[in-house]
Amino acid sequence: MLKAAFIVSQMLFFYGVLAQQEQNKVVMVSGKLLNAKDSSVIVASILFEKLPYYDDMGMITSKADGTFSLPLLKGSAYIFTISKDGFKDFSKEVRILGNGVALSQDETFYIESNEIELIKLENLIFARSSPEIDKSSYEELNELADWMNKNPSVILQLEGHTDFRGNAIANMQLSQARVNAVKKYLVSKKVKKNRILTKAFGGSQPVSKDNTEESKARNRRVEVRVIRR
Repeated sequence: MLKAAFIVSQMLFFYGVLAQQEQNKVVMVSGKLLNAKDSSVIVASILFEKLPYYDDMGMITSKADGTFSLPLLKGSAYIFTISKDGFKDFSKEVRILGNGVALSQDETFYIESNEIELIKLENLIFARSSPEIDKSSYEELNELADWMNKNPSVILQLEGHTDFRGNAIANMQLSQARVNAVKKYLVSKKVKKNRILTKAFGGSQPVSKDNTEESKARNRRVEVRVIRR
């Protein structure tokens, strides 16, 4: 009876060791880094750390084609952290599967750019030398307000520009008054005012110095800079 119990205990110990060895088996894991905006390749540093005790960790760099490969412990959870200038910090917890295809069956990491977007309001029209918004501009502004209300984390900066001709101080004041008018309109459409920054440039940043009416009209503009998505 004792002998049988001893044999059973030895077998359990043996299978426990095998299970532990299987758990600790190293497998090759591969993946790829891509730009979330256009799926272009990203070359960046990748920090990997085993959870929960960080007892297996290191850093590698993806190859020229964005791919990476590294040995990790099967069945373990890791945190991947990717850092690159011009891109948002990326962090994701993944579990390494037995077939070497890790990253929770998703081998591709899409990294978001920190690039600041600049959008010109093409149909924004003001009364001549005035901050009064023409009613024909309401449709475009309504679309902007609707987009902001659907994306409550977005913060914008409205940037006002005038033609570079004329009095510089008056141009600066006019460009500020116009972005203030646009902000007031967006707030009237339920956009929180602390999500809208304003900045006036007057005529200091013309897109064209040609002496034509078309060029002057192009210089008189309000641009929307996406500060945060």
